Amino acid sequence: MIRHLTIIILALLYTTSGYGQSLEASNDDPGWNGLKTRKGSFFFHWGYNRDYYRNTDIHYKGKGFDFTIYDVNAHDIPEEFSAKVYFNPTKLTIPQFDFRIGYFLDENYSVSLGWDHMKYRISEYQLVRIDGFIDEELSEEFGQVYNNENIILSPAMLRFEHSDGLNFIRAGIERQSVILQTKNQRLRLEQFMGVSLGLATPWTDVTFLGKRYKNWLHVAGWGTSALMGLRAHYGNNLFLQYRMQVGYLNLSDILLQDEADSRGNHDIKFTELSVSLGYNFRKGKK
Repeated sequence: MIRHLTIIILALLYTTSGYGQSLEASNDDPGWNGLKTRKGSFFFHWGYNRDYYRNTDIHYKGKGFDFTIYDVNAHDIPEEFSAKVYFNPTKLTIPQFDFRIGYFLDENYSVSLGWDHMKYRISEYQLVRIDGFIDEELSEEFGQVYNNENIILSPAMLRFEHSDGLNFIRAGIERQSVILQTKNQRLRLEQFMGVSLGLATPWTDVTFLGKRYKNWLHVAGWGTSALMGLRAHYGNNLFLQYRMQVGYLNLSDILLQDEADSRGNHDIKFTELSVSLGYNFRKGKK
């Protein structure tokens, strides 16, 4: 369903890209929060996402092991829908969510800062290629030298996930333009696109050879992304947003075990689809 909606959105963006226009208040409309411009106004939005990951290579190194697994498949971990979770202010951060707050530089350009809370888990019992070694003192079953060979990645050997959050804290710039609107601008449909850059800060949960390590939030690397989507505005303030974001995360310093030199690293190429509810406002204006 989400993928079909994405195809429709992309087709609409493509067919309307030549008809974008600046937002200007009509003579009969008071404009953004009683003014005839949204320059200098603010916005924020909150929503939920689904994430799709390209296969990746992951390197693990620590006391008694140094190996890489190749072409690893992973998936997100969406929270099952429950009104007690999704509409409970004390539990809003449990699902995969997005939050942003931004500022309009002029009628069409805005800057923003926000938090994309994704989740990442490698798939169990998949066939992967492995190269490196695990000390026999650590495991009779898995301790050996691996020479670029295929194995089934079982939970007894390794479970690896950024399940308390694969967090992407990013700053971005976007351009918005109106593609459809009523005469008085009370109903508007906008297209937007932008780019962003930020830090990757995962909470990594790893079980290696039967022992589990739940690590604290840690700045593990950086990321960048490009995005596009649609916003449906009702009045001057309220809007509903659908967005597709394509990005790259370079996680070069992942915490594994308690030892200081126990680290992992991999990069992640992802596609994020999200739906958010937002609000525009001007400081000092009701």
